[in-house]
Amino acid sequence: MNYELLDEAQKITIKKELEEAASKLGGVNFFLQMIEDVREEKPKALLNKSATFHYSKGKITWTKSIFKDTLAVLFDAIRNEERNGDILKGIETKLYKATMNMMRTLKPVSITIVPKDGTEFYLDILDTSEPKKTKVSLMFKTIFFYNVDFAKTVLLGK
Repeated sequence: MNYELLDEAQKITIKKELEEAASKLGGVNFFLQMIEDVREEKPKALLNKSATFHYSKGKITWTKSIFKDTLAVLFDAIRNEERNGDILKGIETKLYKATMNMMRTLKPVSITIVPKDGTEFYLDILDTSEPKKTKVSLMFKTIFFYNVDFAKTVLLGK
């Protein structure tokens, strides 16, 4: 997602959501540090079988183990959503079933971020607030998918 190409209303919404999360974690620097720690983890932090990832200022837990193939389908779906505006729009027929299975698997998964100093907060991977239009939540994409520069641009206004 290119932050500069968004309209002002979207920019304000995204900035407000990220600032709220950053304040719960103890500030912008702690939030950015968490994103950097998550991005540096090899293999991906979400693939931990214990459904827990410890970063330098706290821990992230989720309700169910996520497997590599499900995560790969999720990342492909995010790319498709970025291009077409919807997870399922323009998807190949053979990928449709895998994407639907991924959505069924990840819909109930909730992620909890517990900082050492701050307030814990929750986020869902999939946003189903609009009927018949499932999206990947912006907070999930910011923490686990987008480059840390996206969050820096939004929060620091660079």
